[in-house]
Amino acid sequence: MTKARWIWYPGDFEIYHHLILSCRRQELGCDYPCMWHLARPEASVRFKKTFTAERSGVIRVLIRGRGMVRLQGKLFPAGSDIPVPAGAHEITVEADNLTTFPAIYIESDLLVTDGSWEADSFDSVFLPAGCEPGFFSPGDDPAVFPFLYEDLSPVSSEETAGGVLYDFGRETFGPVTLSSWGRSRAILAYGESREEVLDHEHTIVRETVSFEGRSVRPSRAFRYLFLRKEEGEPVSLSARYEYLPLEDKASFSADDPLIKRIWDTAAYTFHLNSREFFLDGVKRDRWVWSGDAYQSYMIARYLYNDPSVTRRTIVALLGKPPYRNHVNTINDYSAYVILSVLEEYEAGGDEAFLRMVWPRVKELFAFITGRLDERGYVTARPGDWIFIDWGELDKDGPHCVEQILLWRVYLAMGKLSRILGEEDKTSCRASALKDAILRDYFDSEKGAFVDSFTSGRRFVTRQTNAFAVLFDLAEGEVRRKVIENALLNPALPPITTPYFKLFELLTLAKIGRIEEVEEFIASYWGGILGEGATTVWETYDPRESGAAHYAMYGMKYGKSLCHAWGSGPILLLSRFVAGVEPTSPGAKTFRVEPRPGKYGSFEAVIPVGTGRVKLSWRRPEITVETDAPGGVFVRNGSETPLEPGKKYVFPL
Repeated sequence: MTKARWIWYPGDFEIYHHLILSCRRQELGCDYPCMWHLARPEASVRFKKTFTAERSGVIRVLIRGRGMVRLQGKLFPAGSDIPVPAGAHEITVEADNLTTFPAIYIESDLLVTDGSWEADSFDSVFLPAGCEPGFFSPGDDPAVFPFLYEDLSPVSSEETAGGVLYDFGRETFGPVTLSSWGRSRAILAYGESREEVLDHEHTIVRETVSFEGRSVRPSRAFRYLFLRKEEGEPVSLSARYEYLPLEDKASFSADDPLIKRIWDTAAYTFHLNSREFFLDGVKRDRWVWSGDAYQSYMIARYLYNDPSVTRRTIVALLGKPPYRNHVNTINDYSAYVILSVLEEYEAGGDEAFLRMVWPRVKELFAFITGRLDERGYVTARPGDWIFIDWGELDKDGPHCVEQILLWRVYLAMGKLSRILGEEDKTSCRASALKDAILRDYFDSEKGAFVDSFTSGRRFVTRQTNAFAVLFDLAEGEVRRKVIENALLNPALPPITTPYFKLFELLTLAKIGRIEEVEEFIASYWGGILGEGATTVWETYDPRESGAAHYAMYGMKYGKSLCHAWGSGPILLLSRFVAGVEPTSPGAKTFRVEPRPGKYGSFEAVIPVGTGRVKLSWRRPEITVETDAPGGVFVRNGSETPLEPGKKYVFPL
């Protein structure tokens, strides 16, 4: 018999915690409500299971909420001893919860609650019940997310501005506790930089706390804390680090020591943003943005090789139908959700997860296609945000990037349908859309794709043309021209955000420009470290200096100094320099094709499938070994099967 777990209606756990997360943002002394429609968990749920008791006995059903049990045609209250005769039975538990979400738990040698149960919201559409491995004891509460904690100590403190400034040495996240012998009132300010925490007029999070004895403040991001007593007894503070125990299964170092520093900083940044879900950053929004998350999924597969946060994030972003607006109100972000579902299946090969989210994916797809214009193009409707990237883009009318994403969504929906044994109704639409994109957006004179065909500007950007190559819309001669006239054209404005820069770097790596990717990693991420950063920033402009680096969104300290989309080097170095790439769902097969670029030597450990690949590139040879089956080593066009547990040495 499997281990007992708390179970709930599928998606309720993710939706509830996403709801809580989305409604806790604070900024400049204000509570900052979420800007899009938020789904809520089911208030009333029915659970059922057919089982056979080998002998008679007793079970007890625990409910988070309230409810009753139906067994053998009788009703029983939750929490009571329920007699179970030997034989076959169907048990039904009906539960409601108006505060969090209904969840039930049974642990006995006759019956346990686990993922084999089914649940519905009294609509007679039963789905496999949801559960998480962290909730397996009767005292657990699925409404409380199971973080771990470690005590933190500041590396220094100093008296200044009438209070005490604490420096914890690097960015961190967690609760701060204020303590006093009696009644006190104190000012507590949080800062990612020293400048921010001491600039009391512009500090993003600064609060006045009145308390007696002890006050535990909500978990927030900080490197610096400023504490000043206003009234009452003296006040002290302590802090803890709040985190998930996710294991780094990848590592990378090269003959340039800066690369390991960049890798380690990117990994630490990513850990801070890997929580209930993948967050954008830990200071300002702390929201789940689909575009940010889409990149996080790719990074996490190499750093953690653990799908838990990825799947929770996908489910949270899907929410539940009917859909009232695009995901995060952004057209491109809805597309990323659907693409991420296919990519998660291809990464893990888990059809059960795919079947769980499939009804919502189809509803989201219907919402997307229901808002197309008369030409079948994605266009902005009231309430929509055509984001794509920060920067100068021609967003007049239907934007090319949105159509490329729609084309990929059509292909993804066709493939997902075939995987699940359903009719493919979208591949033909993909073919027609591709022809239309090539007709309307490819400018033969410029040899590149334009952002818009309605404005008359014929504006060419790196963003649009990177997507045309990255997503394989541009082929043959068109692809060659796009690479020459857009991707490698120094006259085009540069991409300045690590977000879309990662897409561009993935494109450059895909076309073999590994050394350019490595040089940019060293200059851009190395430049951030040169400014004294302990985590990767939301954006970085080397032309700025001092506190000017911290300004964004019209706020003096609006820039996030710990942003998940800045962790891209982990993906780039793992996938393209170490060259480890799964080639079938669940990585049952994979290839290892290292390309060191400008590095004279490198060492890497990269997770894949059920194991890892270890590489050492040191002239005159490269050594490769893996404990995962299904691998091949590729060098100069030839393939060598990799036998698990065997060490291979190839001459260079």
